[in-house]
Amino acid sequence: MKFSKLFLVCALGATSLSAMAQQETKTLIYGGVIYSADVRNPHPQAIAIEGDRIIAVGNYDDVLKEAGKDAIRLDLNGKYLLPGLIDSHAHVAYAGFQTVTLSFPDGMKDAAAIQKFVADNQNNSQRDLNGVQFYSNLNLDYWNNIQLLSSVFNAPEYKNIPVVLAGSDAHTGWANQAMLRQANLTDEGLGKADPGVKAGTGLTADGKINGFVAEGAWDYVLNAIPPVDDNKIAQGILAGTKEMNSVGITAWMDPISNVRPLAPVFNAHPGLHDEGLLPAYTTLAAEGKLNAHVTGLALVNIHSTPAAIDNVVALRAKFSHTPDVRLAGIKIFQDGVIEYPAQTAKLSEAYLNRPGYNGDNTLDKAQFCQLIAKADAAHLIAHFHAIGDRAVSEALDGISCARQQNGDSGVMHSITHLEVVSPQSLPRFQQLNVAASMQLLWAGKDAASTTLIDGKVPAPLLKNLYPAGELYRHHALIAGASDWPVSSPNPMLAIYTAVTRLGELGELPPAREKMHREAMLQAYTLNAAKTIGRDKEIGSIEPGKSADFVLFDRNLETVSIDKLQGAKVLWTMFEGKQVYQAQ
Repeated sequence: MKFSKLFLVCALGATSLSAMAQQETKTLIYGGVIYSADVRNPHPQAIAIEGDRIIAVGNYDDVLKEAGKDAIRLDLNGKYLLPGLIDSHAHVAYAGFQTVTLSFPDGMKDAAAIQKFVADNQNNSQRDLNGVQFYSNLNLDYWNNIQLLSSVFNAPEYKNIPVVLAGSDAHTGWANQAMLRQANLTDEGLGKADPGVKAGTGLTADGKINGFVAEGAWDYVLNAIPPVDDNKIAQGILAGTKEMNSVGITAWMDPISNVRPLAPVFNAHPGLHDEGLLPAYTTLAAEGKLNAHVTGLALVNIHSTPAAIDNVVALRAKFSHTPDVRLAGIKIFQDGVIEYPAQTAKLSEAYLNRPGYNGDNTLDKAQFCQLIAKADAAHLIAHFHAIGDRAVSEALDGISCARQQNGDSGVMHSITHLEVVSPQSLPRFQQLNVAASMQLLWAGKDAASTTLIDGKVPAPLLKNLYPAGELYRHHALIAGASDWPVSSPNPMLAIYTAVTRLGELGELPPAREKMHREAMLQAYTLNAAKTIGRDKEIGSIEPGKSADFVLFDRNLETVSIDKLQGAKVLWTMFEGKQVYQAQ
């Protein structure tokens, strides 16, 4: 069905959604299945909007009275409408930036295949980044055959051509010898390097640098690439926003907003003058070009003193005057990633292939407690990257300390990723008012959840990967998230995987961790709005909230689960105007 047939012809003729917004007239929306995400009124018959706001929700006759007989009428023709979807953890600017870089294909098994790909793209401008051959979104399977990469990119013709390959997890990468020299990361200098650099540098059997870099060492390589400018950042944001709108998303939390794309993050200590994405975000919003509500977070190093919060408060004051962009909190890397060969996640037991090592143990817990308490007292969201069970426990301890010092500040803090969570941590989410921001597209059986961790992570820790079901039964608030560009931003794919636990290699046990689809619809609407601190403005269809909606071609509550993952967005509305329309 073509989009134009969704509209009734009014006295003024067929009117587009954009024209409705420009006229500031009232619009009556009706004629479909409406999911409001408001438990008091879950399936209203009609909605009235005026300008960028919802003014009435309820049965058709009452809403019609509020809208008035002259209202423009928007007939949904039986399709499925719900609030604009929300992603509680997405690097939209970074993902958009990737659209102007060259992605490295999956599955190239030999040097000839890689050489052909390189030759085919020798004139591709997206490959060159300030004098560096840069390839993005590298599948982590390549880390199992680093020698293959070296055989191509350390060949004689690359002696003076720096090459960087960025892992799809955003925590790892690989650099050839020319790039390692440019970054001053050499065999001779490694012994004097920062501990984080040494720990993240891959070595050959004879102790030589093999080009693989993780976190602190990845930072070291990125630091040798000239900074991305604001214009390119703005281009990335616009490209990323367009993609988000196309899958029905109208709001997100950008977890590293004070750092530019391809800038160091893991060992970084951003300061007052590190504004990152914020100038581009706010400029676009002020110009009316940002079709989304964005909650930004400032990266704060886990080892920072509480004084770092003063810088964030100052940045918040500078970058929170545009209604659609708000700097509202801090992001902390509590640990890294669990997969081989990086293995920087903090575990309660040692990695099987690295006896005595279970991740970094240098955290000053007393100082960390005061850092989180000061953020909480300043009404900043504290959002923690935590993969391993020990990292989750540390983050909860920091929040517990803040609650003890400050009482209930009313701020919902959050932990994201949550691959391994101890049974002891499960009830603490509800007790401490902490949201679980989960990328449940990862909760299927694939290489990352099998071959990259089997035999390397203690078996007891692998029994309940991504324990969404257990967290839900312990009354944790589950919020939908993608970590895009690490994985697809399409919520339908994540909901499908959350409900089935199916991945490319089959079903990921145990079955008790499967989620109900109704809970996942709530996870991508009101729960996500609470997690990003905007539930008074968005996340449900209620009077006074922003007129953000997404129309799907099928009923997401009743369609078979197999057909849910293929659900198509027909149009997306942000603040009362159409921002995406399916062809």
